[in-house]
Amino acid sequence: MPRVGKTTSPMIPCVCCVPVRRPVQVAIAEDGGALHSSYTLTVSFLATRPPAHGSMDSSSESDTHDRPRGHRLRVRESRMRPDSRYPRDTNVSEISDKIETLANTLQDTSRNLNKVDQMLGQYREHTDDQTEAMATLRESLEESIQQLQGQRLRRSRGGRSASLSTLHTSDLEDGNSSERRRYLPTSPLKDYGSVDTGNRRRSRSVAVRFQDSARSEEQIHSLHQSLRDLLSDQLRMEDDIDREISRRNRTDIETRKTFESLAGHIQASQREEPVSLRVERRLQEIEDEMRSGRQVLSERRHRETAKHMSGELQEALRRHDAQPPEADETFRNRLQRSETEKSKMEQELDRLRRQLDQSEGGRDTLLQQMYDMRSQLLRTERERVDLQRQFSLLQSQQQKSAGGHQERGVTGHGRERTELEREIEDLRVQLGRIGASSEVEELRQTAERKEKAKNQLAFRVEALSADLERREQQQLRMLAQLKEIQSRSEESGADRARLDAQLTESERRREELRSKAQEAIRQWKAKCRRQERELQELKDESRCDSDKARRIKERENVLNQQTEAARRQLADALGHLAQREEDVRRCDVDLAEARSRLTALEQDLREARETSRGLEEEVQKQISLQGRLRDENVRLQERVELLEQRRDEEQRSLLDLQGSVKNLSVARADLTAKLAEAESSRKELEKQLAVARDEISSLGRQLEREKEVHQKELIHVRTAHSEDKAKQDKDVHDMLRLYQREREELEALVGDLKSEAVTDNELRRALQLKLDKMKTECDKLTEQLSTSEESHAQLLRKYHNFRKELDVKVKLAERAEEKRQTAEDSTAELRERVTGLQTEQESILHAIGAQIDSACQFLSKDSDAKLQAITLTPGLQKDPHRWLAEAKTKLHWLCEEVREREAMDRRLKRTLQQQKEQTKTLKQSRDSEQQSLLDRITQQDRLLQDIQSEKRDLLEKSRRREEEVRHLQDRIADLETSTRLALDHLESVPEKLSLLENFKDLEESQRQREMVEQRYAKYKEIVGNLQHQLEESKRRIQEYRDDKLDAACRSLNLTGLTSSLRSQSNFMTSTTLSNSTSPHKYLGSADLDSSVTQQHYSPVNGATSENTSM
Repeated sequence: MPRVGKTTSPMIPCVCCVPVRRPVQVAIAEDGGALHSSYTLTVSFLATRPPAHGSMDSSSESDTHDRPRGHRLRVRESRMRPDSRYPRDTNVSEISDKIETLANTLQDTSRNLNKVDQMLGQYREHTDDQTEAMATLRESLEESIQQLQGQRLRRSRGGRSASLSTLHTSDLEDGNSSERRRYLPTSPLKDYGSVDTGNRRRSRSVAVRFQDSARSEEQIHSLHQSLRDLLSDQLRMEDDIDREISRRNRTDIETRKTFESLAGHIQASQREEPVSLRVERRLQEIEDEMRSGRQVLSERRHRETAKHMSGELQEALRRHDAQPPEADETFRNRLQRSETEKSKMEQELDRLRRQLDQSEGGRDTLLQQMYDMRSQLLRTERERVDLQRQFSLLQSQQQKSAGGHQERGVTGHGRERTELEREIEDLRVQLGRIGASSEVEELRQTAERKEKAKNQLAFRVEALSADLERREQQQLRMLAQLKEIQSRSEESGADRARLDAQLTESERRREELRSKAQEAIRQWKAKCRRQERELQELKDESRCDSDKARRIKERENVLNQQTEAARRQLADALGHLAQREEDVRRCDVDLAEARSRLTALEQDLREARETSRGLEEEVQKQISLQGRLRDENVRLQERVELLEQRRDEEQRSLLDLQGSVKNLSVARADLTAKLAEAESSRKELEKQLAVARDEISSLGRQLEREKEVHQKELIHVRTAHSEDKAKQDKDVHDMLRLYQREREELEALVGDLKSEAVTDNELRRALQLKLDKMKTECDKLTEQLSTSEESHAQLLRKYHNFRKELDVKVKLAERAEEKRQTAEDSTAELRERVTGLQTEQESILHAIGAQIDSACQFLSKDSDAKLQAITLTPGLQKDPHRWLAEAKTKLHWLCEEVREREAMDRRLKRTLQQQKEQTKTLKQSRDSEQQSLLDRITQQDRLLQDIQSEKRDLLEKSRRREEEVRHLQDRIADLETSTRLALDHLESVPEKLSLLENFKDLEESQRQREMVEQRYAKYKEIVGNLQHQLEESKRRIQEYRDDKLDAACRSLNLTGLTSSLRSQSNFMTSTTLSNSTSPHKYLGSADLDSSVTQQHYSPVNGATSENTSM
């Protein structure tokens, strides 16, 4: 009698109808600027329909899982026909209607949210415009930088090579190379060309000049540059070598870690994740880290190469720019520079010694790097041996697994069902181990990577050897520069002798200049005395003529001043009138704009009211929907209770199931088919293993050949390295001998230079004392010269002036007789002109009086009595003094009127300023409120997105639960068919065996029932959570709408207030200006203030009334 097979899949009872969840999705997607969210709401309900067959990932391994689908459907139909006494669900139509209403409400909410998204999109467009403007600015800056670089390159091509060009501050200055000395940037690789061409020549003035003094300075400067460049290059090389060493150590540590992780992964090959994926992932991470490290190093190198300009060069440039023009100060500075150059020469010698010591230390570090590279090559060979061992271990494991599989396959056909199940489990484990072939390919890839790493190490060794050669060349250059320093020190001694000779010449020239200056001063003093006498005589003659001409000019000036003053007053009055007219026109334009804004705001208010009404209707609809959803929840709970009753009945029916004997026979047939498939797969795997062994053997041969080739290369490299080392040692010994000799010579030279320096210091002190005395005398002489020059210049000016006056007076004396003859004619002409001027004056005064009267009438509003008192009478026009007095009173009255109007304008401007400040505060408050609303909107968006993600997770879980339920229902139908077959077969089986099997089946059914109860409880919790989340999402949406309504109302209130304030300010300016420009109406101050206050309060009250109505 066969035993009943155990099934681990949970079962659910089903008699007539299968509850299936239908998902109905209503999607709302807004593509806004700031809000880009999608709300999905799924309404799941239960309906009675035949279940669809879907593939699920269940934990069952039953015997009936692999049956064909047609048999299951036939069994399901046969089971559902006799049990049709249970009622079907008739609430499908009602639920579909509810879903349609839900969809409509959600569409309405989506429209409202679209409006909010449009508003936020406008804000986002504004920020996008700002970012575009910033981008254009950046592009323009980049273009300007590129243009500057191009200009710098063009300049640098004329004076130096373009191999290593860096941007300096001097490149951005004006290219006036002739005005000051050019200090070129420091670089030993550059060809600076001729230096003497760019030097500035002083003018051939009376001063001390030194011949060829700039050449020695520039030579010393070039020597400074070369030494600094050598130091900087050596420091950079040392830093680069240290970084390379640290990077290589890191890569060694990382490769060790990767190989250790590979070994651990190969030992743990039975895990779910294959080793190849993990190894590839780790290697990819290592490669990314190496790339990032290289990028950082390259960026640092670029930054360091850009910093060539040293601080000492900048100080030298400043000193050169700040050089005084006097010969004495230049002489002092040059003496001080000679002393500082001596000290610098000694310091540079010490630096050169240190650099030689450092170069020897750098050579030792390079040798140490060579030894490190050799050790890395040995490590790679060891790792290859370890990989070969791992290959052999994998091969042995595969052979063992294949042998065990064959033994199980031979003995598996004659054993019982339990052994067959064990063999199936073993086959599954072996299928997992077959992934060793993929690991072999991974190991092959690692071997190829090791070969690439070895090639890279060889290239690095070559690069290090090139660095050694470069260092040796630099040392040779430094020795040549030491020789140049010695020659330059000799040249500096010769320059000092030249300077002494030039000093003596300058003293002699100063004495000659003193004598010449004293003689010139005496001559000028005598000339000045003569000219003063002549001037006094000319002054006496010119006084008589000047008095007459002055009297005539004073009369003409008085008349001209009176006419000009009257014209200016008229022009001012006309200008004020034109300004008033322009202000009136601007106020009219502002009024038109304010009226258009008011109409636009009224339209916005109407739209806002319509939106608020629509939102209230939507709120009412949602309240009704909430009531319907509660009713649906009550109905669903009732249906859950019905399902529990059905489950109890199905548990009672499960007690009647008494074994599945025929199921075991069918399962045995399935197992035999599976075993045949397993044997065929085993044969294929054996073939694959044979192919993999062949590949492993070929790979082992290739590795041995490559190992031999690498060993030969290593021997060759070692021999070459030993030869290079011997050559380098010989060269170093020779260089040290030469260096010692040169060092002794330099020490002797330094001693001589020190003795010369002591004598030079004594001479310098004596010369300094002489220079101080000369300087004091020169200062006194320069002061005397300056005073004499100033007095001489004044005398010259006076002389020229008097000479001109004399010429004029001589001409006047010659023409005096002619003037006496023409005086009578001129007096007659003058009388005629005076009469004409009087008539013109009367006409002008009449016109001025008419214009003043018109201005007074224009400005007079309520003061006609004052005007009548001031106006002219016909008899007074003959008296000009009275007429002038009356004109002055009228002008004074006009000034007072203008002042009053200006005071009114100031008051109005103050009120306007206050209103502008109020509008600014209101705008700021509105902006802050809008920002807070935007922050709240973003927070709500985040919450909605979180809710959406949670909903999706819950929907996926519910879908999985539904599929599990469907699968369990299929299993139950299969069990029912198997129970019928078992009942037919139990008639021929003894009762004891059937009882034992029935007891086992009952235990299994009890376990399955407990599992089903647990799953049902979980499903119930999930449904409750979904309902709770739906309610929370509705509540949040309602809050979000309320916030939107509050924000819209506040923005409308603020816009109404700002528009009212603007209209008020515009209206006030327009009214005041119209009153000031109208000639016939004049309002008092009290009336104007009352009208302003009325217009100030009327729009504000209107806005408040509109807000209260809203």
